[in-house]
Amino acid sequence: MRILIAAALAATMPLAPATAATCWKQTAVEAAQIRDFEMMLMVSALRCRATGHDFLASYNRFIREKRETLTQVNDELREHFRSIAGPLGALGAYDNYVTGLANIYGAGADGLACRDLQSITVAANALPPSRSALLELADAAAIGPHLSGARYDIVTAMAGKARKTGESASDAPLRVAVRGPAE
Repeated sequence: MRILIAAALAATMPLAPATAATCWKQTAVEAAQIRDFEMMLMVSALRCRATGHDFLASYNRFIREKRETLTQVNDELREHFRSIAGPLGALGAYDNYVTGLANIYGAGADGLACRDLQSITVAANALPPSRSALLELADAAAIGPHLSGARYDIVTAMAGKARKTGESASDAPLRVAVRGPAE
């Protein structure tokens, strides 16, 4: 019986890391949001040139001034895809992700006209070159990351104290347990 249980446990062990690796951890979600924001600006700057709202020079300034943060974000995304696809498949997975983002914005950004995108680019240039500043602007522009899998933020479980007859649920204290990513 012990051998059967050990064999069953051994058979499930390879599945646990792969399942955890396919999820997006919070740092990768933030990196994806910034990359998504930058891709929206890039595609829009190219697309909007013909509309009288040419902000390509402003976008290029954004890239030059925020290069260090944008490079860090791309490195984090590449690491995320390496954890999912392995060292050999990482570059292809990353390229597919970025190409997908470009395709999303090829027809425009939902609810944003070229003049809006030009204003967002000007605002981005006024920011300090920090991750938090870019995240804040992406949030303000309602740009959420397009993720190719589930988020793995936290799992929350709540357990209440047994209630006595007549006691409401709000009277019973709750304990909250939070579990983060398995590292």
